[in-house]
Amino acid sequence: MASRLSPFQPSARQMGTQALRRTFKVGALSLAVWTCSLSAFAQTASAPLFDRLPASVKSAKVLKMVGDSFAPYRIVGDDGRTVTGIDADMAKALEPLLGVKVELTIVSNLPAMLAGIDTGRYDLSAGPLLSTKAREERYDILTWMLSKPAFVLPVAGGRKTSKLDDLCGLRMSFPAGSAQEAYAAKVSERCVAGKKAPVEMVPLADQNATVLAAQSGRADVAGMQLAAALYLQQRNPGKFTIQTDETDGLGVLHQGFVMKKNAELSPVIHDALKELWKSGEYARIMDKWGLTLTKAPAPQLNPASNK
Repeated sequence: MASRLSPFQPSARQMGTQALRRTFKVGALSLAVWTCSLSAFAQTASAPLFDRLPASVKSAKVLKMVGDSFAPYRIVGDDGRTVTGIDADMAKALEPLLGVKVELTIVSNLPAMLAGIDTGRYDLSAGPLLSTKAREERYDILTWMLSKPAFVLPVAGGRKTSKLDDLCGLRMSFPAGSAQEAYAAKVSERCVAGKKAPVEMVPLADQNATVLAAQSGRADVAGMQLAAALYLQQRNPGKFTIQTDETDGLGVLHQGFVMKKNAELSPVIHDALKELWKSGEYARIMDKWGLTLTKAPAPQLNPASNK
């Protein structure tokens, strides 16, 4: 007597078909896992620091960098979107090491940059921000360049200088909270020590505002980094003179990227910069933008706190 199959029990043919389907499914799954493994291996091999990035950066495959409009570091094109300059070149050099796109956003000024870091909207600020012990208590500062001061005077103002002491008694504009504020204070201290009038401080929102202040007569001289001064002079032939501190009497300061304090990202970017030094790419970028004199011997994480 032939046995009857339960309506829920598959026939031999059905069982064979299901077994074959399971084999295909397992094979497809194995193939998918193998493909993903190969993809992960390729990612790690081509971008050696990818696996060390924070999970949020790895999943988005985007590292969010923020800066203000500050030539020659960040030069915004006529379309209002295209950004060139040192930071754009640095970002391109970092991308193959990190395995993610570095997305650079331009905001209005330094406070806006730091607010973006504080809220987590951005992963790092391009800066370059002056490294101080007080700042390093709040942020990780990864320095990649030296800061040398320059003082720009509009030719139309009629003032001529040949030494730093010629700046005594003048109104000096500078971006508030920048390295130039520290340099302005040093110049003023030097003036007072030499029994001359101190520098009158004119802190403003950003570098563009400092130049406009000097041009409009609100200030007599604009303090800025040497690289920015040379770029300004190059773009405006015959309109500005530059007073420098060629003896480094005001000291050499360190500037760099800014990240949240003890950020998971900080040591990764530090190692990425070390690779740029080792390969010679860092020197190439600095030389391209006329920053040969401000090249740092090595990148440093929180150098002011480690003295």
